[in-house]
Amino acid sequence: MVSFARSGAVGEGTQSRSDAEGTCRNMADLDAERIQIEAIGQPGERRFRLLALVNGQTFAIWMEKQQVHALGLALEQMLDRLPDSGPDLGTSSVAEFDRDTRKQFRVGKMELGYDDTDNRLVIVAHDLNQDEDGEAAFACRLTLDQAKELSAESAAVVAAGRPRCTMCGQPMGPGPHACPQQNGHFKHRIVEIEDPDEEE
Repeated sequence: MVSFARSGAVGEGTQSRSDAEGTCRNMADLDAERIQIEAIGQPGERRFRLLALVNGQTFAIWMEKQQVHALGLALEQMLDRLPDSGPDLGTSSVAEFDRDTRKQFRVGKMELGYDDTDNRLVIVAHDLNQDEDGEAAFACRLTLDQAKELSAESAAVVAAGRPRCTMCGQPMGPGPHACPQQNGHFKHRIVEIEDPDEEE
């Protein structure tokens, strides 16, 4: 089981597969009908959440940007370690998310595992305001195709933020950028360019 905490760091967790199954209980009932990463707000002020539709219920899991990046990377790394088993036989749902769902929380620790019985990835999320050693606030299973889409979507959402300055690497807002490499000023002297057609 791979775990990544609120800081976004990815590492090997201590929870065994049997522990994960105990937490998730009826695994077949936790198959995600739909799942996606959503960014809300303008670049520089965005909030991120994972929306999952499981058993007809929508869960909204609020995340930090670093956690979104860590989730996408962990999914990609785990998929790279799994053998290619061909296309998934699961069906995708066209049901809409309930974006006003009351099943919302801010995530603290997340864990990623693999259920080899049905060839599914398992996402487990713990509420930031609850004991991490207690029962998870959310769990779902993904097909490999869903996991690939979620990994790519996570990378795209993270990359869609504010552009970064090529000199200092800091995010740039809509207004003028005060680059510390230039002390906020253009370092070259501006020379007036004369019109070649102008008569002397």
